[in-house]
Parts: sequence; structure tokens; C-alpha cells
Amino acid sequence: MAKLVRYNRLCYNQLRPLHSNNLSVPIINLETEKKAFQDILPEFIDNVITRPKIKQLPQVATWMKQLLEYTLTGGKLGRGLMASTGYKMFEDPDQFSEKTQHSARLLGWCVEMLHTSLIVFDDVLDGGTVRHGKPSWHLRRSVGNHAFTDSMLIHHAMMDIIEMYFGKTPFYNTMSSYFHEASYRTTIAEHMDLCSSYNKDTDNIDIFTMNHLHDIAVYKSAYYSFKLPIFAALLLVKNGQNLATTELHEFCMELGILMQAQDDYLDAFCNETVTGKNGRDIQEGKCTWFSVTMLQRCNSAQLAIFKEYYGSNDLEDVKRIKQLYDELNLRDVYEQYEHKMYEDLLRRINEMPHAGGRTLLTGILNSCYKRVK
Repeated sequence: MAKLVRYNRLCYNQLRPLHSNNLSVPIINLETEKKAFQDILPEFIDNVITRPKIKQLPQVATWMKQLLEYTLTGGKLGRGLMASTGYKMFEDPDQFSEKTQHSARLLGWCVEMLHTSLIVFDDVLDGGTVRHGKPSWHLRRSVGNHAFTDSMLIHHAMMDIIEMYFGKTPFYNTMSSYFHEASYRTTIAEHMDLCSSYNKDTDNIDIFTMNHLHDIAVYKSAYYSFKLPIFAALLLVKNGQNLATTELHEFCMELGILMQAQDDYLDAFCNETVTGKNGRDIQEGKCTWFSVTMLQRCNSAQLAIFKEYYGSNDLEDVKRIKQLYDELNLRDVYEQYEHKMYEDLLRRINEMPHAGGRTLLTGILNSCYKRVK
């Protein structure tokens, strides 16, 4: 079957016009929008470091500036772009304003701050050495385990700047709750992820189930990667809360499950020069789509090999686990799973009533499908 979509390295593909009830859906040139989004980063960082709690401490302000300039740059910026483009695609063209569009871009950088606070923390826990194609923050000279504090600094500065931008709006409490929910659920997922690692001594293989894996994926990816930027952007849209439906929530949850499976694939099989980070799921003994699917399909001899070598830092042991995956043709199984998920999610999109929303979500889904980083 021919590929259903063409991969685009931006957050999602060029959004194309649709027409519904003779209303033209806005078109967004993503290269242009990404540039506009990146262009306001200096303004955003300046806003963060001139807030009263930081401004009165010059050394902290200097450190925070360096921290944000290093950690907020180099990535795909997909989550932030969902917020900045989400406003325009969901808003009625007659209600669209450049002022609110600017607010949507600032909101997008708030979302990116949450993402950054989480990955700074995660890289220390997982021993990650590469992030966005450069050394992880904790490997910089004089940082080390201080990265835990830096992660908290980013998080609290994010909440402070959200109050600055949106504190006087009628939807501020709802927006704060979205960020709190995403942060809390992702932290819970990190706990579940760490506690689910395979240990040969305790032989905790029984925790490697698809239900458990989906729980981690929903908490770890769905809420902050998809629901947060989309639902927060809807707060900027006139009557946008009417579009924050159960169906949209469920779409975000399913897309998070797909994205986590993709991350597991990229961790196991893709080159870090392409992904921008080094894979360590096998070494860490993580509960992943591949480890769970392997356990569903293996025989007793293969199970013994898995128990012997999974969770080892020895590169030969890692190689043996990947060979086991190949023996069971798990890459082909994964491609079938990914394609089915894509078709199911596309069906969900086509059932949604809002034309601009359908265009946006289709673009997001298309960029996720067959992604390579």
C-alpha cells in the first residue's frame, strides 16, 4: 500500500484548506509560523527573567537566561507550535486577532517550558547524554545533579509567566489547571516508568502488560504533548470551550499512546544523529511496546534469553535483545500496529464537526505517522 502521508519534519505538515458550509478554513505556512514563533523567544525569555522574584537576584537571572537559551532551543518545538497554530485553526476568521495570535505564541513557549523542565529531569534519571543534538544539560560543566534544581526553576518560572500573561483573563484558573494536570500526570508516569524497569533478581516480568504500558503512555505523553497545547489554545478562541469535547480528549489520549510506541521504536532502532538523543530503554530495562509485544509472542527459550539480558548495560547484551526483536519480526508487527492506529485516529478526526480542527488534527497526525525523530 502506498504511504498515506508524506513525513514533514515540522510538528505537522503544511495545513491545507478545507471548506465546510462555504467557510474557508485558514491556511498556515508552517515555515513562516515556526519562524514567527522562534522570533519571539528573546522577548519570552526576557519576560521570564525580569519577573520580580528573579529580577532582584542578578546571578539567578543570568543563570536562568543561560538555562533557557540552551534548553529551549534545538528541538522540533512541536508542542509549542500546536498551541500557536491551534488558535488560528480553531478561531472563527471574523474573530481572529494578531494580538491574540501573539498570546498564542507566548502560550506555546509556556508549553515548551513544561516540556523542557521534564526532559532536563528525565535525562538525569535515565542517564541521557544527548538532547536536541547536543549534550544534555546536566553534562555541562558545573551543572551535574544541580539539573534537578534547574528543572524545578524552569517549572516554577513557567507558572509565574503564565500568571503574567493570563492572570487577568477569565480563563486563568482553567489554564493553570491544564498545566498542573499535565505536569502532575507526567510526573506520575515517570514514577511508573522507573518502577516498571525489569529486575532480574526480583523477576518482575508480570508488570510488562499492554494495559500497564498504555497507562504510562497516557500519563507520560498524551496529556502534556497533545491535550495541553490543544485545550489551552482553545481557551484563546471565542467560545472555544464548546470545542473542548470528550471526543477531542479521547483523540489526544489515543495519539499519546501511538506517540509513546513510536518513541519506543525510535529508542530501539534509530540512530541518535537523527533522533537527537541516545536510546537507553533496553539498558534501563524499561516497559516498552517492544518488550511487552515480545513477551506476548516469545517461546520459553526466547523468554529465558530476555530475562538474562534485558536491563544490562553491556552492548553485547543489548545487541542480543535487538536480535530477539528481529527474530520475532517485531518491526513488521510494529508497522502494522502503527498503520492501524493511524487509520483509527483518522476516522476519529473525520467524525469531528469543526473544519479547522479537522485540518489541524489531520496535520498533527500526519506528522506523527512514520516519524523518524
